Amino acid sequence: MAASKFSKRRDFLKTAAAGAMGISALNYGKVFASTKAWTKVQINPAIDNTRVICCHDPKMLPGYSTDTSWTNQNKMVDAAKVGANLDQMAIRLTQKTTAVEAWKTIFQKPAAKAWSSVRVAMKTNGIGMASTNRPRAAIYKKITDVLVDQLGVLPSNIILYDACDDATQWYTATYVSLTDPTKIRAVCTVRSASLGGLKTVTLANASNVACPADLVNGAIDILVNVAACKSHDGTGGHYNYGSCTLCMKSHFGTFTNSNSVNKSGNLHVPNSPAIPPPPPLALFEINQHDAILGGNPIRQQLCIVDALLANGKSGPGGQFDNRTDRLAMGTFAPIVDYCSVKNILLNTSVMKTSAMPALGVTNAAIILPLFLSSFGYTEADVANSWIEYSADTGIAHPESREYSDRVVQLSLVNPSFKRTGARFAIPHTAGAMQLSIVDARGKLMRTLHASVGETGIEWDGKNNGGKTVSAGNYVVTLSAGSIVRTGNIVVSK
Repeated sequence: MAASKFSKRRDFLKTAAAGAMGISALNYGKVFASTKAWTKVQINPAIDNTRVICCHDPKMLPGYSTDTSWTNQNKMVDAAKVGANLDQMAIRLTQKTTAVEAWKTIFQKPAAKAWSSVRVAMKTNGIGMASTNRPRAAIYKKITDVLVDQLGVLPSNIILYDACDDATQWYTATYVSLTDPTKIRAVCTVRSASLGGLKTVTLANASNVACPADLVNGAIDILVNVAACKSHDGTGGHYNYGSCTLCMKSHFGTFTNSNSVNKSGNLHVPNSPAIPPPPPLALFEINQHDAILGGNPIRQQLCIVDALLANGKSGPGGQFDNRTDRLAMGTFAPIVDYCSVKNILLNTSVMKTSAMPALGVTNAAIILPLFLSSFGYTEADVANSWIEYSADTGIAHPESREYSDRVVQLSLVNPSFKRTGARFAIPHTAGAMQLSIVDARGKLMRTLHASVGETGIEWDGKNNGGKTVSAGNYVVTLSAGSIVRTGNIVVSK
């Protein structure tokens, strides 16, 4: 979807106390008349809002056990593998050729600021002391490594927070340090203490609501939203937002204080107990607010769902009950959430131990389409959004040639040498291919060509002059249009 179809800035309908309405461009703490006030916005001009990358890789949890303790969960995780997979997901999200290019595309700073002056908030997702299914530390470590080492953000300018919960209870000195590169290099805050405290904001569907002041006043430049993968229990999906708590629901923790209520008495409860339940207006409203999607460039630039482990039956306050081995990544929270629910929480082939509660599924059928329509999208718009990446097999689906990759295999077939090969994943739309085979000294040995549809290419082990090459390691570069991939092939007897 082209960026030109969206406005870079957003307009919201502002309702005055007397009921008059007008248009306001960049005005924090606005009152929203309804979800109809939303105007579609492109989060990042280089990335399609509807593109969501999922990585499925059991190797991210080599130490898996059923011990649900927070300490043990982090010990289960291979942090290096998680980091490498996040790099690959970023490449596929941005459609760049290297991780460095990809992260530089995802994270955008105000033009007038140096990276050393940029302030970043990272929202974590947890409910109370009983729940230990919250985003694992390895994800935040990778994000801070990118921000600090690749972009030059100062660790002291990165704040890990959960405004309605206390992030310091979980992301302790075991996991967080301003100076230790083996840990999350950030400030971990007690609620909003490191974000200027709380500032009252006015919402149409909730009262007595407060938000971290630095988000409201624009002092945060980049917002990263990382949510755990959780269903929601209760009759009909008790809290009326699709029976799930993912990236959008995570910001209930941003827009809250101890007195936060909606017109029925609770921020988390719908305005009416009618069946079918009414739209979860507060959920959509806060995710359209300038505290989240204000700024230039837009503040919330990355949304991740940690579905290494997931809750199916126990709801947001319980422990994980499924090993799902997945991470999901995109730029636009409503679509990241919609796709994650459809492809993980409602997918019984993924949620094998305990799927989303049956009553919750009924609620999801009613509410999930509103995740899209309230933000100007249809289900047809996201038909090919979910792109599942596997470190072992490449892109798994969707089948759409526009979105998915094909795996190209180069095979050495010279009978003098052992069979070996190199694999590349490239978009179906990349075009005709050229493969260059170079020896260890950088000398070009052979150039091969392949058509648009070919996936199997054979090399007879000879150079461009027709002579059999010597044993050794060779670098293979595959070029197709603007796409460049590199690999290695070993020639041995």
